[in-house]
Amino acid sequence: MTDGRPGFVPYERPSPLLTAIGGFLRHRDDPLRAGFLVEAPKTNARGLLHGGVIAAVGDVVIGHALAVRRDPPAPLITVNLSCDLVGAAEDGAWVDIAVVPTRSGRRLAAGTATFTAEGRVIANVSALFMPARPAAPAG
Repeated sequence: MTDGRPGFVPYERPSPLLTAIGGFLRHRDDPLRAGFLVEAPKTNARGLLHGGVIAAVGDVVIGHALAVRRDPPAPLITVNLSCDLVGAAEDGAWVDIAVVPTRSGRRLAAGTATFTAEGRVIANVSALFMPARPAAPAG
């Protein structure tokens, strides 16, 4: 499903949570863009995009954009997430997401994501990540 959006393709492995909700897309050529169509699994009781979906999607798209900036890509753990919900998107609206990496260091990585629908900003998400440490051996 691409909802007719040129250049958008399904995420291969967004996360178990986003897979369960369904319908999340990434831009084929731009790793800093993603999007989705607002539909029932993503809405609240009033038919508007749920703030929890914005937080979850923001966490995943920012994390993926930062992870692939490292060579090799590094698994990251979210240590802080902030969401400013400044608008609403109704059932059937296309939501476009633009990610901006703001820090990519050895110990911390950070970025922001701006969610727009119908030409209006509906949310700004910022996230801070640290590299995942390998599990300690049992014993």
